[in-house]
Amino acid sequence: MAPSASSFRSISFITCVADAPEYAACRASIAALDPCGLALEVLPVDNAGNPRSAPEALNLGWSRAAGDLLVFCHEDVVFPREWVGKLLEGIAALEGLEPPWAVAGPMGRAGKRYFGHASGPDGAAAYHGPLPARVETLDELCLVVARALPLRFDERLGGFHLYGADLCIQAVEAGLAPYAIDAPCRHDSATRHRPPEYHAVKRRLQRKWMFRRRKVGRSVGTTCGRIRFGILEGWI
Repeated sequence: MAPSASSFRSISFITCVADAPEYAACRASIAALDPCGLALEVLPVDNAGNPRSAPEALNLGWSRAAGDLLVFCHEDVVFPREWVGKLLEGIAALEGLEPPWAVAGPMGRAGKRYFGHASGPDGAAAYHGPLPARVETLDELCLVVARALPLRFDERLGGFHLYGADLCIQAVEAGLAPYAIDAPCRHDSATRHRPPEYHAVKRRLQRKWMFRRRKVGRSVGTTCGRIRFGILEGWI
């Protein structure tokens, strides 16, 4: 059973930081949040020069976190002052839904549809409802997890992509679910390209779940495209 919104007393914001100047706006926005009575902890994981993969860096932050609610965000995410309240409202809206929630976030995808509420560098908000919505995967710009749940990022995937998709699949395999909620934030990234490293991580993710998956369909939709599981041409 996933914890209820009223049970949380503290939140840890965990970020893999490769570009400290870019992270400054994110950190300032967290410092300016209305905490709604909760204790807020900021845990940047220094990854200048990228000596660790994203799963390694985020798991390191996970191991250090004191909060009972964990927020994993990109270094270029900016939160509005009222975000904690919106987050708690979004989690409260998940109570009683089946399957219970395990991972939540402001943007996700189910099939060919996007669900969520976020804005880009220009500040223009994009709302894809209705919310909350059960999704297949969530965008890694912001992932919210209850610390009590037995989940972790898979460090064997390496790289800096699809670790959120893997976490969502783990949740589904455990009988839980990812949900997009109405907790909008701003993502200052203007690029959506997929570097060669993305495809290497994608192949590792496909190999991992090809035979193990039982509760998910033959493919899952991510915000970068669909991940299909099976014997695919071009695997190396």
